[in-house]
Amino acid sequence: MGGALFIATAIAYAVATALFTGALTRGTAGLKRAARWVLIAAVALHGIYLGLDSLDDGTPPMGRVHETLTGLSLGVTLAFLLASARREGMAVLGAFITPVALFFFLGSGLGRSVEHVSDEVRSMLAPIHIGANVLGLVAFALAFGAAVAYVIQERQLRKKTLSGLFQRLPALDVLDRFGLRAVSVGFPLLTVGIVTGAFWAFRIHPGAPVVSTAQAFALIAWLLFAGVLLLRLAAGWRGRRAAIGTIVGFLCTAVVLVGYVFRSTGGAS
Repeated sequence: MGGALFIATAIAYAVATALFTGALTRGTAGLKRAARWVLIAAVALHGIYLGLDSLDDGTPPMGRVHETLTGLSLGVTLAFLLASARREGMAVLGAFITPVALFFFLGSGLGRSVEHVSDEVRSMLAPIHIGANVLGLVAFALAFGAAVAYVIQERQLRKKTLSGLFQRLPALDVLDRFGLRAVSVGFPLLTVGIVTGAFWAFRIHPGAPVVSTAQAFALIAWLLFAGVLLLRLAAGWRGRRAAIGTIVGFLCTAVVLVGYVFRSTGGAS
């Protein structure tokens, strides 16, 4: 049952991705509506799968790497549906955000349980650490989608291609403001996630290196997002450079998750 639900959910996300991409490239309103309904169906299947998976494992929700990735994928999708419902013209960002949700969901199929930690450490830090990271990554995923759209839109403007994609994507200032708000939400959550993660790692492995590879990428992402916010506020920095910084920062956080998946499956030390 779980395997069938996983496949059905992945197919629904893939179909929604194709429909959103078609709506963006062709500008068909029917494709946009179909994409939204397919994505809603994917959310329903995803929720059922997550619930059954948690019950089968006998562990708390998102208590394992694959469950965290599943919850993250669902959170990205729900946040996008909410944002696109509240902001006119943002639905086309589904062409950039839905693939991210699909990527995390497929990644959850590779993840197994992480190494055991004491109940004391888990009960104190796990909910805060996992919750902050998941919510922060949800916000960064939305910012990533807006940043990719900004880079494409800005390139169309520089090439003076004022039709097609240019007309279907939101205006540059709309994308810039949306990205700023999303990063502003995600950054403090990432900060909490890094601090609790470092403390957690020290409690579990007191003799381990101060900064692991995963923590190094997390710190790079933190510095990139901190730089984007600081330069925006202090120097009025905005536009293409801020979008590129957001894209690179999100990719660094994705590398952290990929590292956890491979480490938990024995593919990395």
